[in-house]
Amino acid sequence: MDAFAETLAAQARLGAIADETLDVYCWRVEQLEQAGYSDAIAHVLAENGQVDLHAACRLLARGCPEHLAYEILT
Repeated sequence: MDAFAETLAAQARLGAIADETLDVYCWRVEQLEQAGYSDAIAHVLAENGQVDLHAACRLLARGCPEHLAYEILT
């Protein structure tokens, strides 16, 4: 395979990874919003891959205020 073909193949792989990452991000935002987070907080939490989505949702389900849940999670 020549250098041009290798570059195109690498770009295609990166595009697939970027699409998958975007899909995961969007799904996380959707889950957080369904749990009761505001749009802005949901986006911030979804960006942080260290935030445990299940823990985030449980906090609100147990009555934790959004601002306190955010402080706990970040």
